[in-house]
Order: sequence, then C-alpha cells, then structure tokens
Amino acid sequence: MRHRVAGKVLNADTQHRLAMRRNLARSLFLHGRVITTPAKAKAARPFTEKLITRARKAVAAKEAGRGAEWIHHVRLVARDVPDKAVLRKLLAEVAPRANRPGGYTRIMRDAKNQVGDNAPRAIFELVDRPEPVEEAPAKDAAAAKDDAKKAKAPKAKAGKGKSKEPAEAAAE
Repeated sequence: MRHRVAGKVLNADTQHRLAMRRNLARSLFLHGRVITTPAKAKAARPFTEKLITRARKAVAAKEAGRGAEWIHHVRLVARDVPDKAVLRKLLAEVAPRANRPGGYTRIMRDAKNQVGDNAPRAIFELVDRPEPVEEAPAKDAAAAKDDAKKAKAPKAKAGKGKSKEPAEAAAE
C-alpha cells in the first residue's frame, strides 16, 4: 500500500525521477511550453509551481530591499535549477509575470499520441507565457528561388578558343 506517500514513481528510480522533474522545469522556463506525457506533467507540476513561488518571493524581497532574504530564496531555487541562464530567466521574466496566487501552469491533453510508443501526449505550459513573436511573412518558394538565381553570377566557360567574346575577336 502507498498510504501517505506523495508523488508518482513513474517507473524510475529516485535520482532519475528528480532529474526528470528538474529537466522538465528547466525546459518549461526556457521555452514556455513542453510536450510530454500527462503523467510526467502531473508529477512535475507541483515541483514547478513551488519553484515559481520561491522565485516570486525572491523578487518581492529584492524589491523591498531585503538582501538576505533575497539571496536565501535564490539559493533555494538554485538547488533545483543549477543552470544560471535558466535561473536568471526565471527570476527576471517568469516570476514577475506570475502575478496570481498559484496556478502558474496548465496541462492540456494533446489529440495526437507519441510517435515511438503511442503514449498519450500533453502540453505542459506556463499560463502567463509571452505570446510567440511572429516573424515577417516569408516569400513564397518561387520568389525565393528567383532571388537565389539572381544572386548567382553566371560563370564564363573556359574553352579552347572556340568561344571568344565579340570584343576580344574584334581586337585581334
């Protein structure tokens, strides 16, 4: 029986399970959304929400001028997010946008299954993630091909005197 045992085992040992949660949280902070299985998303959700709450507390402490409290919260978050670039992004972008009392992530079922093992997929994303930046509309394929042809300069063929330019022929 599993009385009073929190969390899912996910058919992995403890170190693998912790690493999986950390990697899912890292990818979520970097990209704003991750496609994974529903079980992994449900297992990583409380972990991720606690990290965001800690980061919010760190940001609030920094704004209030409490440096010791700020460094304490940052170090607690850094335990589980060892990548400094991701930690900076969490503190600078993700935490200030999370202006709600919890519920920072969302899990949505995906209609497709995974290609390799036909497992169900879920989209694990931040609720307040920034909208993806749209690039300028790309040219259609025909216009791009024409531009590529114009960029290439025609090469002169080196023959054995058979094809001379008219200016060269008149000069002789």
